[in-house]
Amino acid sequence: MDGQAQFQFQQTDMALVSGEEVERLIAGLKTTPSWTDQADTAAVSQWIVRGWAHLGAHRDRLDLGLAQPDSPVGAPNRLATVWARLTRDLVSAGPSKYQDALRPAIAHIVKLLWFTSAVARLDHPHFKALNQSSLQALSNLNTLNPRAIEHTWPLLMDCDARQSILPRLLYTRNNRVLLPVGVLVLNCVHGDRGRIDSLTDTPLGRDVMRMLLERLDALLDDQTEMVFEVIVKLVREIVALEPATEGPKLYHSQATPSQVLSPGQLAVLKVLDSLALPPSSAFLLAEFARLAPRLDSAWQGFVLLIHLLVSRIEIFIAAAPSSGHKDALEEDAMDDPHVEEVVRTSIRILKEVSDQRSQLMSSHDPSRATSSRPEPEGEDKKRSINQILSGLVKLITHLIELKNSAAASAGHPDSRGAAFIQDLVRTMDGFPVILSFTKFDVDFPYLREHAIVLLKYLLKNNPDNQAVIRDLEPLIVPS
Repeated sequence: MDGQAQFQFQQTDMALVSGEEVERLIAGLKTTPSWTDQADTAAVSQWIVRGWAHLGAHRDRLDLGLAQPDSPVGAPNRLATVWARLTRDLVSAGPSKYQDALRPAIAHIVKLLWFTSAVARLDHPHFKALNQSSLQALSNLNTLNPRAIEHTWPLLMDCDARQSILPRLLYTRNNRVLLPVGVLVLNCVHGDRGRIDSLTDTPLGRDVMRMLLERLDALLDDQTEMVFEVIVKLVREIVALEPATEGPKLYHSQATPSQVLSPGQLAVLKVLDSLALPPSSAFLLAEFARLAPRLDSAWQGFVLLIHLLVSRIEIFIAAAPSSGHKDALEEDAMDDPHVEEVVRTSIRILKEVSDQRSQLMSSHDPSRATSSRPEPEGEDKKRSINQILSGLVKLITHLIELKNSAAASAGHPDSRGAAFIQDLVRTMDGFPVILSFTKFDVDFPYLREHAIVLLKYLLKNNPDNQAVIRDLEPLIVPS
């Protein structure tokens, strides 16, 4: 193996190199990994770089059989694919030796990927393995290697969108190609504010993030879980720079004029909902107010905002009482006027959505059913209604607890605390609808439990509310 490898590395006429010979070198990395220690790193690296240059200079040969996707992969494609695999595996086996030595290959790989990522080639059977292996090689070259990243990132991002390989590659339907694209971007932006900012502040960066985020809900093949994790990790990497501001910044960068809530924004909210620290209340309250009148177009996002607000409130409630508790709430936009507006909006939506719930249950006549299977649209509507109702009831409960906690920590026993919330629910005639939720309904799990807890909070130390509730009967919901 060593003699043959040395001969190969001295070969200057790359047209004489065969795919079979390169395959043997790749196999040798597994069976005799010591050959990389015995070989001259500079000679090996120069040989590989010459190979990439040769492939780029003769890239038109890769199109042999392009019009016949069912034909066998031609020799030029096989050679290019194993060349990419050799580069990938060599860097993986000895990153300290080969990452820097092979840096000159980066530009050649990017240029070849520009050619192979054209629409006609991107997911063509003759190019799938080549694109995947080339991207893996490029990603390995940039793993924890600042100098390589400084060389690669401008080739990817410091150019017009039409000149970047990233948008072209992200049109792939093959998640085995999408995965190394995500890993490459993640490797390049890791811990670097400037490069992270370029993903939210530039048209090209926003397009790249949009295409990645839109894939979160559309990953179907056997690589789905890995791709999903990589994209989620990328979003978390961005948010980790400054959780209070970077999440909202990424979210707003995905806004589109024609959509109330874009798929990219919804994906960002889903990732934010999985984090331990939610974004600032100012952002959440502003989006809560914006989406509330547009539930038909954004109910999923609205439900996520409710979850995030509840999580944010729980952090305040769990915080150790301090003299600065009230000031912190006001700085985080959780002052009384903002809370009052949230409660007003919540009661209004509870009434409207409760009416939809009643209509939905009334229209469900088992005697007219033609199938034992539930209608998908009806089930989706039922689920969305349940999520909104349960979420808003829980949100109001948490707001009451928050204000009572703030009053207690301020050390003012005469403070009304959450009394203004209790009174607002009464004056908006919110008790009948909340009371109606206390009736058990198998189609709306947990709503009854949340409603009972809220009623306890609304009645505590409030004689006016206690008097109202005695005179009420639950609204009748068709069973």
